[in-house]
Amino acid sequence: MPDRRARGDRRGHTVGTRPFAGKELQGLDPELDKRWDALALASGAPVFLRPGWVRAWATAFGKTDAVRLLTVERGGELVAVMPLLAGALTLRSATNAETAVYAPVVADAEAAAELADTLLGLGAPSIDLAALSAADAGTDALVKGAERAGSALLRRTLRSSPYIDTSVGDAASFRAGLSKNKRHGLRRLEKRLAEVGELVLDVQDGRENRAALLAEGYRLEAREWKLAAGSAILSNPATTRFYDLAAEWAASEGLLRLAFLRVGGRAVGFGYLVEQAGTLSFLKLGMDDASAKLGPGIVIMHHLIDYAFADPAVTELDLLGENDAYKKDLASGTREQLRMQLFPNRRTGSAQRAAVVTAGELRTRIVEKLSDDTRDRLSAIRNRILR
Repeated sequence: MPDRRARGDRRGHTVGTRPFAGKELQGLDPELDKRWDALALASGAPVFLRPGWVRAWATAFGKTDAVRLLTVERGGELVAVMPLLAGALTLRSATNAETAVYAPVVADAEAAAELADTLLGLGAPSIDLAALSAADAGTDALVKGAERAGSALLRRTLRSSPYIDTSVGDAASFRAGLSKNKRHGLRRLEKRLAEVGELVLDVQDGRENRAALLAEGYRLEAREWKLAAGSAILSNPATTRFYDLAAEWAASEGLLRLAFLRVGGRAVGFGYLVEQAGTLSFLKLGMDDASAKLGPGIVIMHHLIDYAFADPAVTELDLLGENDAYKKDLASGTREQLRMQLFPNRRTGSAQRAAVVTAGELRTRIVEKLSDDTRDRLSAIRNRILR
């Protein structure tokens, strides 16, 4: 077997000496999709790394022609794939603000190392990967590959994403583990909602009436503050189309779960979820602002926890996103997501890294001097651009 360290060193010397054209990368291809999907399922990759989900993202956000796949084969078998966006001067992860998690899809550690070496040897002046799962084997391989090649690396935590372990115990024991005040508060909210009408958690797989169900859910998710911030699904037609297409694909695979908390038949809470290989992933939460005092967001969250515990096939409820206060008290733990920037050129990489750090510090100082209203307006504009 060739010495991978030697290969990494050789590429480390040549990176940046030739123009980056991305010729080694492949575009989206239906035949490759089949092999990619088989690898994703066999390797236990998250649902968000399957080609059906990535295609929904690329189609909705106008990136279909821009997505390029870095692949590794072994004896004619696909053993690694990584969706990227290739620009003139950089390679980026195929991600944006709506990406739940990102990582290379790899068969084993050797495939992950080969993928990392190949990525660093493509000749891109910089590589920018976001929403990268810190615990993923592919992420670890990228770090070790950068060390072998002598590439500069900048790694920052984007978020700590919470999850609930539902593989042990049951819903009753989980609730018993909450503080007395939280248990009392939840019972009070459920009682007040039940006084309005029959309280029901309605979970649909989207095979029927999907468009109507999504429209109903999107209206609940489009809370006033989210619309003002530009972060609601309905804030951007591309974002709406993404969740429509993702739901269409997920429903065809039997993975979609559209959850509604209904009071007297009227929806007051909404959850957009997907379920695969024991993990129930909670992507979006919505609630009726007019019923906010009755706490439908809190109640649907707890009813979904009950739902997860009740299904023996579900071992985890992944709450995704930021570790917000309402999630923190419920979570069994968190998973770190990173932004990793790599600068493969040995001669210029350290200077590039230093420039990025300096620019980030300057941006932080400028933002700190802005008024709250200005920050909010800029954040809303940023949200609409990034989605």
